[in-house]
This record gives sequence, C-alpha cells and structure tokens, in this order.
Amino acid sequence: MLVSKNLVKVVSIAVASMSLMGVGASVSQAASFTAPELGVAETMPTDPAIKKGDKIFVAVKDTKNQKVNVLDAQGHKTSQKVSMGSTYTAKDVKKAAGKKIVKINKSQWLNTKDVVKD
Repeated sequence: MLVSKNLVKVVSIAVASMSLMGVGASVSQAASFTAPELGVAETMPTDPAIKKGDKIFVAVKDTKNQKVNVLDAQGHKTSQKVSMGSTYTAKDVKKAAGKKIVKINKSQWLNTKDVVKD
C-alpha cells in the first residue's frame, strides 16, 4: 500500500511537471511570433481638402438613392440632382449655410460631403 501511494505521487508529479513545461513552451513560442504587416486600406476622406481646379468625383453613401442634391450659391437645396459617378472640375469652393460647398458650373453647387477629390 505504501509503495502504491509513492508510485502515485511520483507519477502525478511527473505528469504535472510535463504539463507545465508544455505550457511554458507554447507561451514562449507565442511571445516570439511576429504578425505579418498588413497594407493600408484606402478609405474615402471624410473632409477632403478640395481646391479650385481640382477634379472631383460624386460619391453616394446611400446605395438605394444614386443621386445627390444640387445646391444654390447660398447652400440651399434645389430641385436638380446629380448622378453618382459624375466627374467635374471644381470652379470654386466656399462655405455657405454652415456647409462647405463646391461650384461645379455656373449656378450649381455640391456639398463637399458628397464629392471625393479625384
């Protein structure tokens, strides 16, 4: 009986020490692992710095409505709309009615949140 108790103790100590060595090895292996470098994702800027003469591209966040409202010089909506994907040259940029707007032709303006610098 005494021999079997000693044998159980020796076996349990051996199993416990082996398990601790295995855990220590996996922790040290994980600590030395270096993750691969990932590329930078291209995102649409939230507030593009558009200047006079820049090419601009109309981008729509809403996929169901593929058109953007045209504004007047005071920043108020008009009945006209511009389709997504249209490309223009910025004639002028100003701030009106609390919005930054871009002039696309003689009397039409777009909100800068609806366009991306091309």
